[in-house]
Amino acid sequence: MNDSLDKPPPTEPTPLFDALAYAGILPFVLGIWLQWRGGDLLGVEGHFLFAAYSACILSFLGGIWWGGALNGPNHPRRLSLTLQSNGVALLAWLGLLLSSTLWGFVLLALGFAYVRWEEARLNPNARRLRNYFRTRSRVSYLVILCHLVMVLLLLWRGGVNQAT
Repeated sequence: MNDSLDKPPPTEPTPLFDALAYAGILPFVLGIWLQWRGGDLLGVEGHFLFAAYSACILSFLGGIWWGGALNGPNHPRRLSLTLQSNGVALLAWLGLLLSSTLWGFVLLALGFAYVRWEEARLNPNARRLRNYFRTRSRVSYLVILCHLVMVLLLLWRGGVNQAT
């Protein structure tokens, strides 16, 4: 019995995957916009909304590695993926804890840059995943850019403790 779950991923990401990947940038943009305006959403300031969402997504990306390690008992980098997934989640948590400082946003940006770098190293040159990783790469760079914009906005407009 050949179940559809046993099939490898398609060569092309689905339109739903692409739409969700790019839509995932919108909460970052919302956080930047709220911070720019000096407003909040349901009492949550823009920089904290941004940091909380960033930590959530960064932990999610680490969770993908954890899932890959769990589902790939013969993967040559299983232990590395397991440890890195935990490290990424802890970095995200630390970034959120430090979200009242610029360092929190720098740590979160570095976390996304690290995930992008590690995915490029893991980059399966498997043709069936090429388009998936191209989309992930583009979204990662946009997310890192959003972090840089938030850091610059916080430096320019204030809003977090810049000295710590």
